Amino acid sequence: MDLASLPASAINPLPREELAEGGTLRWGVNDFPAQWNPHHANGNLSTVATVMDGLLPTPFRTDDKGRAHPDPDYVEEVTVTTEPRQVVTLKLNPEARWSTGDPITWRDYAAMATALSGRGEGYEILGEAGYDRISEVRRGADEFEVVIEFARPFAEYEALFSHLLPHEYTSSPAKFNEGYRETIPVTAGPFEFEEIDPTGQTITVVRDTDWWGEPALLDRIVYRAMAPDALDAAFLDGGIDAYAPAPESGSYARVRDARDSEVRAALAPDYRHITLNGQSPILADVDVRHALFLAIDRTALAAAAFSSIGWEPEPLGNHFLMPTQDGYVDNSGEWAGPDPQRAAELLERAGWTLGKDGGQVRVKDGRELRLTFVVPQGYATAQSEAELVQAMLGEVGIAVDIEAVPGDSLFSEHVLPGDYDLVAFVNYGTGFPVSPSMAQWSDAVTDDSGSPLWRSNVGRIGSPEIDAAMNAALAEFSPEAARERINEADRLLWEAGHTLPLYQRPELVAVREDIANLGAAGFAALDQADIGFVKNG
Repeated sequence: MDLASLPASAINPLPREELAEGGTLRWGVNDFPAQWNPHHANGNLSTVATVMDGLLPTPFRTDDKGRAHPDPDYVEEVTVTTEPRQVVTLKLNPEARWSTGDPITWRDYAAMATALSGRGEGYEILGEAGYDRISEVRRGADEFEVVIEFARPFAEYEALFSHLLPHEYTSSPAKFNEGYRETIPVTAGPFEFEEIDPTGQTITVVRDTDWWGEPALLDRIVYRAMAPDALDAAFLDGGIDAYAPAPESGSYARVRDARDSEVRAALAPDYRHITLNGQSPILADVDVRHALFLAIDRTALAAAAFSSIGWEPEPLGNHFLMPTQDGYVDNSGEWAGPDPQRAAELLERAGWTLGKDGGQVRVKDGRELRLTFVVPQGYATAQSEAELVQAMLGEVGIAVDIEAVPGDSLFSEHVLPGDYDLVAFVNYGTGFPVSPSMAQWSDAVTDDSGSPLWRSNVGRIGSPEIDAAMNAALAEFSPEAARERINEADRLLWEAGHTLPLYQRPELVAVREDIANLGAAGFAALDQADIGFVKNG
């Protein structure tokens, strides 16, 4: 397997008339979230996005090339002007309704823009990219026309309002923060929420009979959360019908020959990385962070990760763009590694020295250079990866303690609060290079007490210069100029020692052969209403 041979999308596309109506799809997922608001700081999980794709409005959908188009189920027409100011006018589908029966109107867009602008107190938002540029959202010719005026240009405007929430749940911090916690109260998609079962770790959605678009083919989807090895076993014994086996694990080898099934693979804007906590007392020093970059052999990590599928990706040199995307530049430069000798020199310069008594761990002011690498329990590949990193850093005198924590608390109790030194996870990208991940790289803002608030920047490393470069990229309507700014921001991230990208990942989805319109969508957005089982005969 290699990226050059992978298709842009692999979902077994079939027209609806060739598919049966009805049936239950059992979809395996990795997380069992508590927060179902995808715009909340704790809702930034792939499972939340997957479930909400069939439940909440998304005004624009991307194709397999990452190009955005209005979704006629929600938006009938779009008009954009850029002079004297950027104004985007959306003509909404007047048949679109929330599950409460209320129409989807300009008020929902206006309330959400205010909530996510970053200017309101108490909203625990994932990020404000794009919304902070909106000066006004107002009613147009009627309640189904939304006029969005920008104070500053925002080229990735199609990324906004995905997933749209009803204004009742964005008009106050309490509703925004708690309204979708452990429940999904209001929807507006081809499916509607039925139940969450904490004991069985399942989320069930059913066909929405009030849906105004093409009705969902499936009766219901049951999402079942399990650890990777358990997902493999459940797929092999028929307990689930679809899931995404981790390309880095042995899952692919275990399930690729499963009976009446196939693994669908496509290009994807996803990559694995190691994030360093810049507020850790040891990692606050950029020289130490760069030493870690240089001590880690990313080629060896990739080779170990993909040994089961015989694929050896090149180390990734960009935080925003993948090698398969236009404008990609490897900006890792002098921090690419591996260079253990230079890593040792940087540590010496930072005051971390090896004792004359032959000790293997560096010390400074009587303190050992010892870091904690948190990994999710039950993920053998994550454990193996951490052990490889442990050995690599040990070669330059850095001790690493590996701490396995419950998978459902990895982010909520460790990564988000900053209770870690190192952590590895996957960035799931989209067709929009900057805005969806901007919060991950943005400098801190201050809370009411004047303390820094990092929001989704779990690395807690930032600068006004990085923010300025990202903002400049988002203001460019010329793709070429935008890519120049993106690469400027990326070079600054490398210089700041913020997050070590490892490699681009293929998207793999194991699916029963008789399921259509589901699989590895790549840059495209799946239409869950069209997922179905092939008719017999």
